Amino acid sequence: MIEKIAMRRTSLDNSPGPEVVGAVTLAAAGVVVAISVIAVIIVCGFGGSAAAGDEAATKVEEIAPVSLAGRWSGHYYGYGRNGDAQDCGEDGCALTYDIVACKDGWCGIAIKDDNSCGEVAVHLATDAAQGEGAFKGKLELAKGAAPYAIEAWYRTDEESKIGQLHLLGDTGPELLLFRRSYPFEANFARAGDATCKADKATS
Repeated sequence: MIEKIAMRRTSLDNSPGPEVVGAVTLAAAGVVVAISVIAVIIVCGFGGSAAAGDEAATKVEEIAPVSLAGRWSGHYYGYGRNGDAQDCGEDGCALTYDIVACKDGWCGIAIKDDNSCGEVAVHLATDAAQGEGAFKGKLELAKGAAPYAIEAWYRTDEESKIGQLHLLGDTGPELLLFRRSYPFEANFARAGDATCKADKATS
């Protein structure tokens, strides 16, 4: 009887009964658990994002664009002939370009016989459709001559570790790769650093 009176008095004094206190305790515990779970999810999420970022950075390094900057020397041939330079006439087939970065991608400045800077004769841009190290653009052997539509492929020689550039070209708006021979074919090797500047050459 005394216990019932005490409980009755507690209720009349607006103090929570034991059932209410128990319910509040359980609710508080549930909130703590929920917060802990959310914290774990957030930490894992940031960890996963950091790992994904590191992986993406590695891939970017692996597919870094090829730089053509430098002086390139070689010979050109007509219709797929890779033989003697005399096929190009008394002046020979030798060509040298200083390739530098420009608004089109890469610009090749012709080097004259006296080693001075000539005109911008080569324009190349990355050709993603052909894969890494592939470029496309145009080349003029002489000012006023019909330009060649060209495609170029870069590779590094396994023995010498020197950069190599192979070009194929044809007159007209584009190069058709399925043909058996080409009006223009050239092989170049990197010969050092470029000294000519695109802004001081004429195009």
